[in-house]
Order: sequence, then structure tokens, then C-alpha cells
Amino acid sequence: MKRVCVLLSFLVLPILAVPALAQSVTTLPPMSVITFEPGTTQTKMNGQMVPGGRDLYYVLAKAGQTLNVSVASAAAGIAFRVYVPDTVVARGADGSPLIQGKTLPNAGAADNAQAWIGAIPRDGNYLITVGAADSGGPTVLTPYTLTVSLQ
Repeated sequence: MKRVCVLLSFLVLPILAVPALAQSVTTLPPMSVITFEPGTTQTKMNGQMVPGGRDLYYVLAKAGQTLNVSVASAAAGIAFRVYVPDTVVARGADGSPLIQGKTLPNAGAADNAQAWIGAIPRDGNYLITVGAADSGGPTVLTPYTLTVSLQ
């Protein structure tokens, strides 16, 4: 009987330890999936963020489709980036998203894109990040509208 208990403890303890390990993993930042109403090819997402903030959206697209993205805000400093499907998203120690991947041409970090249109190079989920420049000023919520069309 003693051997059975010892054997069971060697089999059960590693299984019980897995949830404890999983709890230490930091969750990903919240992401929204962009969908289109039946019969439409365009949708608008309204959001608001603090300076230095970033919102994440995914849109499923097929190679050859035309993606059109724009962002509008009354405040300056709101721009977006569009990343290719193999992009990896994680949460940094400070809670901000860490994104590792390539952007589409003219929709990257240095472009400060507010409008972009182009052909999708391959099938997959494209990540769109909307960010507000950190002005160093007061922390005020900045509203924006992200418009995405896919044809």
C-alpha cells in the first residue's frame, strides 16, 4: 500500500504543479477582432486611449484582397501600424504589448500612418495597432475612430 501511495504521488504531483506554472504566465493584452456585417465590406471601431497607449485589433484577410485602414481623432498623435500574420504579441513587464513582427510597407513605426490602402500579400490574421503618442502632458483619454474596409 505504501508503494502505491508513493507511486501515485510521483504521478499526480507533476500534474498538480502544471496549473501553478500556468498562473505565473502573463496574459496577452486585450485584442478585438474586426468583423463585417453580412453584405458589408467596411466597419468602424471606436476607442479611446491615454497618451502612450495602444489598442490591438485583428482582421482576417485573404491574399489579393484590398485592405483600407484609416484612423481619425480630434487630437494629434493618433496613428496605426499593420502587421503581417506571423506577428507575435506578448505583454511586457510594465503591461504594455510587446510586438515582434514585420509591418506592411508604409504602415510601420516610422510612418505614423493615419490612412493606408494596399493589397494583402497572403492569407491570415493581420494585426492593426492604434497608438497615441506620449506627449508627456496630462493623462487625458483621446477618442478615435478606426475605419477598416476589406474588398
